[in-house]
Amino acid sequence: MSSDPLSPAPQPDAPAPLDGKVVVVPGGTGNVGEGLVRAFLLAGATVVVPGRSRERLENLAELTGPRLGERLVPLHAGYGTFAEATELADRIAADHGRVDHVVPSIGGWWQGKALWQVGEADWQRHFVATTTAHLAVARAFVPGLDAAGSYTLITGFAAREPYPQAGVISMHAAAVLMMREALSADLRGQRRVNNLLLGPVLSRSRPNGDPSWLTADQVGEAAVAVALAPAVQDESIQLGTVQDLHRELARIRA
Repeated sequence: MSSDPLSPAPQPDAPAPLDGKVVVVPGGTGNVGEGLVRAFLLAGATVVVPGRSRERLENLAELTGPRLGERLVPLHAGYGTFAEATELADRIAADHGRVDHVVPSIGGWWQGKALWQVGEADWQRHFVATTTAHLAVARAFVPGLDAAGSYTLITGFAAREPYPQAGVISMHAAAVLMMREALSADLRGQRRVNNLLLGPVLSRSRPNGDPSWLTADQVGEAAVAVALAPAVQDESIQLGTVQDLHRELARIRA
């Protein structure tokens, strides 16, 4: 386990509410994804993390440590196209027999150009590719989710609040937010779909910032709470600060 102060020490005697459950975290090697993975492992789940980079998968396993790593399944696989995501979902279902929860943390922050300065390469990378990956993963995994399972999207405040020179990210985040609402409308309660709407997050790559900001592990704590709460469905849960987290955890756990 990493000695990073943002990574909480595992509690050997902690209960395992997700023991026997299979959780898939596309984007689990990223800054926020790492916290999601750690939280679900601490909750007792088997966590499958697909990714194209073997190096990043190996780094995640090293950061996770041997004890939690027993239930970590790094999977060298893509999910950026419809075909890749479908193949991935079929492979995981064949290997594990079920998928209980999916928590995509796809994409990241990018800032530096006004919209009229954005070139096609930037557009393809930060909007087209990431938005396509989100839809590819949703269409591949949502129909096969366990009936008591959940699908929780991770996106940021940029979905509702534009930031200078980050318009492409705001457009992507808004698309993902609407995708969740569209999924909820199509599913009509047949599966639980939610999203966590995040402010700035402290992580290993950004350890310093406002003390009111959430850490990646606290984002993971919120995602686990949502997965465990059958009454939480079709919600957009705003988590801008630690105070927001405490309020929402109390509501969800009640």
